[in-house]
Amino acid sequence: MTKSMGAPNHLTVAEFLASPAAHKMSANQQRYAQAILEDVQHARETVNLANGEWSSAQIAGTLAALPTLVNQPHTYFVAVVPVLTAYFKARQQPNLAAVLAAVKAARPALVAKHDQVSAEQAAYEDVVDLVEQWVQAMVAQPEVANLAPADLENFVTVIHTTAELMITGKQLQPEAWTVNSLDEIMFGPFTHLLDEEERVPALFNLVPFALTTLFNYLGEQGRLPHQADLLAWVSDRHSALITMYDPQLEHFFEDLTVAMQAKGIAASDHAAVDAFTQEYLRAHPQVGQKLFSTDQQLGKTKHPHQLKYSQKRRKKRHKR
Repeated sequence: MTKSMGAPNHLTVAEFLASPAAHKMSANQQRYAQAILEDVQHARETVNLANGEWSSAQIAGTLAALPTLVNQPHTYFVAVVPVLTAYFKARQQPNLAAVLAAVKAARPALVAKHDQVSAEQAAYEDVVDLVEQWVQAMVAQPEVANLAPADLENFVTVIHTTAELMITGKQLQPEAWTVNSLDEIMFGPFTHLLDEEERVPALFNLVPFALTTLFNYLGEQGRLPHQADLLAWVSDRHSALITMYDPQLEHFFEDLTVAMQAKGIAASDHAAVDAFTQEYLRAHPQVGQKLFSTDQQLGKTKHPHQLKYSQKRRKKRHKR
């Protein structure tokens, strides 16, 4: 790694790691030094703070974002402050005193934030394990066991994605699942959470069957008070569910979300979102016609959804 974390060619990471200053660090700090320096630079660029020399404000913003962008053990985060301190001293950082003060001030929040992220990750993995238990029970049913291998993998993906969005994304246990909450996750967040290679007709064709199987299973377990309403919802929206992914509309909503953010419109402000969406559609009439056609089929108005569900926490499941 030859990139500097500041002015071009001003003590690169590689040069620092070979310097006496790096060798004076503890074994734990030396172990993580390269990863920390590279991750901090990446975090700085990600939060759009990579402009000019480091300032105390840039340090604060970058280190606040760091725990949400990396998946490292506690010992890594313990080493962040001493590694950055040694690096900035070695490169004779301009405004050194202010930068080091900002680094030191970030430590309590940095470690606390990491603890929070770790707790969220652990909670999410507990949800994955729970849903996997449901899957194992459903796979024992003949109509699921007889699926072709590729269809079975798609079935499992639908179950995990739906259940994880409900439990982790919306913080709803099955007892609280309703038609409204299901409607909110299926038309928007569901497709966004799928990997690109998973967004294929074969998967969407299985969505009604997978949801019906899941709701019947949870109903048999006494965990789904609104089972009848949810099953009716799936039946009524069968056509919409198997055709709900449209790459053109996917790109439209991504562009719309970017435009909203540029205008400072919060996704939680539904009135502002509605007004901006209508204005945006008038500026893009051809896409608007396509959107109207799809919305007629879905029977609802679409919005850019912003569920608190981190892709970073999403656990890759092994193929069966």
